[in-house]
Amino acid sequence: MKPMRLRLLPAFLAAALLAPTAALADMPAPLPAWDAVPLARNKEKPDLVLTGTVDRSNFQRNVAVPFDVPRGVIRLAVELTYTRPDGKTVINLGLYDGERFRGWSGSNKHAVVIDESSATPSFTPGPIGGRRWSLDLGVSHIDPDTTSTYTAKIWFWRAGDTPAVSTFSPEPLAADAGWYRGDFHLHTGDSDGFCDSRRGRHVPCPVFRTVQAAADARLDFIAITDHNNIAHHNAMRELQPYFDDVLLIPGRELTTEQGHANIFGTTEFIDYRLGEKSVPDAKTMLRAAHDAGALVSINHPGAPNDHRCRGCGWIAPRDAMAEVDAIEAVNAGRLWEQLAGADGGGDITIWDAEIARGRRLTALGGSDNHDMQLGRLGVGFPTTVVYAANLSERAVLDGVKAGHVWIDMTGKPGHAIDLKAMAGGVQAMMGDAIAVPAGQPLSLTVTVAGSAGGKLVGLLDGKPAPALSVEKIDGARAELPLEWRSDGQRHWIRFEVREGGKRVMMTNPVYVNFGR
Repeated sequence: MKPMRLRLLPAFLAAALLAPTAALADMPAPLPAWDAVPLARNKEKPDLVLTGTVDRSNFQRNVAVPFDVPRGVIRLAVELTYTRPDGKTVINLGLYDGERFRGWSGSNKHAVVIDESSATPSFTPGPIGGRRWSLDLGVSHIDPDTTSTYTAKIWFWRAGDTPAVSTFSPEPLAADAGWYRGDFHLHTGDSDGFCDSRRGRHVPCPVFRTVQAAADARLDFIAITDHNNIAHHNAMRELQPYFDDVLLIPGRELTTEQGHANIFGTTEFIDYRLGEKSVPDAKTMLRAAHDAGALVSINHPGAPNDHRCRGCGWIAPRDAMAEVDAIEAVNAGRLWEQLAGADGGGDITIWDAEIARGRRLTALGGSDNHDMQLGRLGVGFPTTVVYAANLSERAVLDGVKAGHVWIDMTGKPGHAIDLKAMAGGVQAMMGDAIAVPAGQPLSLTVTVAGSAGGKLVGLLDGKPAPALSVEKIDGARAELPLEWRSDGQRHWIRFEVREGGKRVMMTNPVYVNFGR
């Protein structure tokens, strides 16, 4: 019998509604969505299933159920269900790892996830594999002449396993495909994020303040990317069930003397100590992140790398770029430059140069926020908007990988831009590649909302193209048809919206004749 993962009646429960009351009581209660195990991709079947019975002889006693966890397992997940023939049986769930107590949920949780950096509330993170663990089943009530059957499904995660849905949630937070707004670069008190305490002192800021700021900014998702750290994952696992309208994506800012890179979608520790035997160079470091299932993005690549900002600019050897999926083309630092009257597009130029080399790297935005009290110029400034199949970690990161991303430099809901391309009956969206033979037209449709009076700037191969530009956007929502004729060569076409000469939105490109 499969526990309920979505807010729908599972088949076994629907059938039981037609069965006698006694039969229904003898079935395990379905688990609510938050009280289920987030599974690894292609690993829905548990690695181990433990079954047994308890009866009145176990009343108010603890039943140990041992099991072995093989070496190499980095995450343990347990789902406990049990029958209640008397309608009153209650079995509590605890765990021991063979050396120490690892947690006790009482009877309020039936799904437990533990890895080295995070654990379901009531449980303790720490080493997982190569131990003889034990369930601690506390039978707090069972009627006389009653036998209850328990089932514990156990999943083993190994290095490189990636979530089928999300690390901290067993189901998408929203089921519909669409554009989701988020921030891919945030810091908390688990590295160098600070905020004011209740008495007004500047203190390391707890993770929940950043998540609340994201909710206040009406973001759909955030990645918390503390420097080299994994400690924030424990708080994220605790907070996700409560913040069930803000997807929490595990991240890390690998912080080295040769540059900073965010990694998304893994909680595994990635060694950042360049020059050590385990990580001799940046390419090895980023490949390890990929091997762990992460997506890799270079941060603020054009920042100084000297006494002004140690290690901030990307100066790693060229071969490391082969392991990069995305570039933070817009960091809040660049937006502050733009607010001060400068161009602020230095990182965009670096991104364009990588595309010119044939790399289809996705442009992301990140606030790099270290103080959630900055309001509109803090969390979500800029906002990265991703087209995803649903609001889950897997779908959002797949959307990033595909380049289905645009950046809102204002951080204010209400702005929107979309880009569609059509050639030879084939349609593409931003991030996609499309083949256009020489002499054939490429039809482009740019839809803009929230920028009436602004200017649409089309860029061909990173340079403004007057034929792809519109001097004035009319109306709160405008659908702008454009056409470009191919020369059969490789090109990339993207768009920016500017107001008063300042960028307020930008798309990822449509890639023409780039191949797959």
